[in-house]
Amino acid sequence: MNKVITINLNGVAYQLEENGYEALRVYLDNAARRLEANPDRDEIIGDIEQAIADKFRGFLGANKTVVVTKEVEGVIGEMGPVE
Repeated sequence: MNKVITINLNGVAYQLEENGYEALRVYLDNAARRLEANPDRDEIIGDIEQAIADKFRGFLGANKTVVVTKEVEGVIGEMGPVE
């Protein structure tokens, strides 16, 4: 049994396994740190969150409501590092 955490990405709620949540939190925190000096930081982070949300939406359906850790890690890999 895995713990599930509900998050909000650009106004839409998603349920993630706890380990997936932690991986995503670290990814977004690192992105925010790397963009700290960028005046468009908030807009860029919003765009990143929207892109992730779009990818998460593809995993969900009528019989699947939780994004599992492996899927989160795959999305993070697709997104690549923020520079």
